[in-house]
Amino acid sequence: MKKYWKTLEEKSGMAPNYKGQEFLSPPAETPPSNVDRREFLKIMGASAALASMAVSCRRPVEKIVPYLNMPEEITPGVAEWYASTCGECPAACGTLVKTREGRPIKLEGNPDHPLSQGGLCARGQASLLNLYDPARLKGPVQVSRTEGTHKEIPWLEADEAMVRYLKELKGRSSKIRFLTGSSSSPSLQKVIQEFLQNFADAKQVMWEPVGYDAIRKGQELCYGQSIVPHYRLEKANILVSFGADFLGTWLSPVEFSKSFASRRKLHTGNHLSRFVCFESNVSITGTNADRRFPVHPEDLASVALSLAHEWILVKEWTSIPSAGTAIGVLKKYSVEAVSEKTGIPSTFLRELAADLWQQRGQSLALGGEDVALQVAVHFLNTLLGNDGVTVDHSYPSRQALGNREELEQLQKEMLSGEVDLLFVHGVNPLFSLPKNQKWQQAFQKVKRVVSFADRVDETAKWAHFVCPDHHYLESWGDANPQVETYSLFQPTIAPLYSTRAFAESLLQWQATLQQTKAKTWHETIKDFWEENIHRRYGIAIPFEIFWQDCLRQGVFDGLSYRGVRSVEKSTPRNFFYTALSTISINTPQGSQGPRNLDGPQALDGPQALVVYPSVARFDGRSANNSWINELPDPVSKISWDNYLAVSPKMAKKMDLSEGDVVTVKGGEASLEIPVHLQPGLHSQVVAMAMGFGRTDAGEVGNGVGVSASDLQGNSYVSIKKTGGGHRPLASISGHPSAEGRPVIQETVLADYLKDPRAGSERHTVSPLPSMWKEHKYEGHRWAMAIDLNSCTGCSACVISCQAENNIPTVGREQIQAGRELYWMQIHNYHSGDEENPEFVHQPMLCQHCENAPCETVCPVLATTHSDEGLNVQVYNRCVGTRYCSNNCPYKVRRFNWFEYSKNFAKTPLNLAFNPDVTVREKGVMEKCTFCTQRILEVKGKAKDLGIKLPDGMLKTACQQSCPAEAIVFGDVNDPNSKVAQLAKDPRGYHVLEEVNTRPAVTYLTKVRNQNS
Repeated sequence: MKKYWKTLEEKSGMAPNYKGQEFLSPPAETPPSNVDRREFLKIMGASAALASMAVSCRRPVEKIVPYLNMPEEITPGVAEWYASTCGECPAACGTLVKTREGRPIKLEGNPDHPLSQGGLCARGQASLLNLYDPARLKGPVQVSRTEGTHKEIPWLEADEAMVRYLKELKGRSSKIRFLTGSSSSPSLQKVIQEFLQNFADAKQVMWEPVGYDAIRKGQELCYGQSIVPHYRLEKANILVSFGADFLGTWLSPVEFSKSFASRRKLHTGNHLSRFVCFESNVSITGTNADRRFPVHPEDLASVALSLAHEWILVKEWTSIPSAGTAIGVLKKYSVEAVSEKTGIPSTFLRELAADLWQQRGQSLALGGEDVALQVAVHFLNTLLGNDGVTVDHSYPSRQALGNREELEQLQKEMLSGEVDLLFVHGVNPLFSLPKNQKWQQAFQKVKRVVSFADRVDETAKWAHFVCPDHHYLESWGDANPQVETYSLFQPTIAPLYSTRAFAESLLQWQATLQQTKAKTWHETIKDFWEENIHRRYGIAIPFEIFWQDCLRQGVFDGLSYRGVRSVEKSTPRNFFYTALSTISINTPQGSQGPRNLDGPQALDGPQALVVYPSVARFDGRSANNSWINELPDPVSKISWDNYLAVSPKMAKKMDLSEGDVVTVKGGEASLEIPVHLQPGLHSQVVAMAMGFGRTDAGEVGNGVGVSASDLQGNSYVSIKKTGGGHRPLASISGHPSAEGRPVIQETVLADYLKDPRAGSERHTVSPLPSMWKEHKYEGHRWAMAIDLNSCTGCSACVISCQAENNIPTVGREQIQAGRELYWMQIHNYHSGDEENPEFVHQPMLCQHCENAPCETVCPVLATTHSDEGLNVQVYNRCVGTRYCSNNCPYKVRRFNWFEYSKNFAKTPLNLAFNPDVTVREKGVMEKCTFCTQRILEVKGKAKDLGIKLPDGMLKTACQQSCPAEAIVFGDVNDPNSKVAQLAKDPRGYHVLEEVNTRPAVTYLTKVRNQNS
């Protein structure tokens, strides 16, 4: 049986011994206990007598004021839902916004959206908190660059100043530039272009810190068209990734997680797809691979071309279109040469090449952000006949529209002093770009800079005016994330502050310039949809009815409307000979020397650097969001910090331990950062997450981590140990230990096909006797099933649970002490060699045990068993003995050490609280309730309708937002329910079944599709 481990210390047997120690590290604010055993027993004896009085304990009385004039559309206590679009990143996933008494309190995925299909990522969930961020500007400000200050001004003054300057520019030759983030909004683009037409030399430049220029450039070189194709993972029997983190941050991760997971569900009867990943860093995508290989960044393209070499030069499959023109280039990339360079077994590469060829037209290759790699990947897909099947060129993605070359040209214009007016919207270049590129100097040379940021951030403080945009939940808008797919934003709350939509400002200024009546942003969007969607598609119903229907659905799917949702077969022209001949690809005979993991290592020289966007932090745009900061990284499980990831082999060579501070130098940049020993990282690669080190984000986000921006552009860096410097990292990875017990069960596909119970030990454990009477369930009996094959570890469920259940953040120090409050956690387990282990993600929550150990030890009956199978926590009975936590074998119960909610109560953040869930005070235990408030709500709806509660109508928060649909919840007393069927699945097992707690959560054994 495999040995699983969470941390390197646990694997080596050197994990700290916490026995007899309550905390992982003694918190400074925890007073020493002077109570002896006898006094403690007296106190506990009194607690039993006080148990009956606990029910009468109440919070201080706080008077409330009812509505003076009740809005007709609001019913107190009843939620209103609005279909909208997520504005956290350019993926533009469909959302449903839950509002209570006029305030948004929860975001969920919109199942009607054709791309995201009901899923929503962790950052999308957390973006709700940005709406209530107290650091947002309350109105427009005028900035003094020289003094470094800003003052609030009314909109009238800001508008007058802008119109006066625009009139000056209009009357002479002038340069006006827009620098915006990637926006697929067709209505906004129309507004911007019409505004630019007022001036002789005006242009928009789109740019994103997380860009995809290489895909566009590769497409242009190979096919003659600068697009980002739409990738159809659900149609691929075999999938190969060369550094594309499509389950984490690459392009459209919610959509890709949904389509990827659809081919990993064995209980649906689908053929289990095979996934192979070659990558330099350890990404969440790589941890979900059936086979994963760490590869140096410069060798990824070589690995891809070695597969083509095997097809064309070895197997002589001359039927491959245009293959002959590439033979001269491919001769350099034999399997043997690439295997020697990378350490990947040549037998595996040949086997993979044969599998891909066998699955031609039903395979897919994806690549990271490198033009040479993209050319190689496009070459593979065309050779395999994937164009028009898994690679859709006919209806490309519009989620990545930035252009780095245009950004560089803009910098030249700014540095020369040519730019008279620069509008900045949706980007923060003075944080995201390296300081050594002279961007601050460029901004200082622009005659007037106007920012539309929601705060005076690192870029806005070098503007002249800041005209704050709405949060997307306050504003109208639209998006076009894929050709012929359109979605709408609609305001779900009146603006909290005196902000104004970016487009609204442009419309007002343009109308004043032209001396016409300004259209509102809402009217502009409606006009665009009437002209370009309603009329173009020839929709028969009146526009107002169509518009209202689109608002209700949140999306218009043009492909489904025309009946062509499936991909149309296409064969784009290819220019691979030119592309392969002109780009520079590192050959296996290069001068760097062997890079295989067992060969000679150059650990004393420069190391390859990978700067990547993290799942939680992305590019740092939501840095002041406490949910984002505290979310453990899905791979490392570290929160509140970034770090330099190094391989265990490199750490041993440099005598580095977890948290040791090192100096990293690249070009003119130098920084100090703690290290994290990351299993699976290539031994000649170091990795660092972007988006940290903000200085002007707000009280929560300032000073968190170290900025990687200055190191971007450096392919190699040097590393030196500072000597004595150490910064403990806030990681939850080693908090609850499995103590060597089999909490993970897995097998391979070949064994599963022989025996569906393979890998699962559930059937070998006989029912154990119990001293307790068995509970009787006359009505519902709630249970959950979690498919380890589907779960990607993305952590969307973690934030969804946090938002739904008012779970506070506790901060770095409390995380380090083991006091995190998450009801749902994703535990990571490794097996095998630490240089390239296999990974398993396991969601862990209260198991709602039939024989719950917590229930038997509570002296005040604060934790009890319900007649529907729930382990119930009665907060106003709890006196904080924590006996239940000590007796829980799953370690999923949480204790409130402090009054965390007080920090929210003093700010608008308290508006994010769910009024259906108690805000817990200090001194009480809390844990997963299976979203009991949702259970009560849906049961009430079924009763009002006079129907039996149908399976699937009730979803927990974690289940609803899971992009992979890995979580199923329902009534096991209903034999036809999905959860009842999964509970009987041969792959099903219970964690720690041998201790006879009889959990209500069934896990499905992980099955890997490994040919060898």
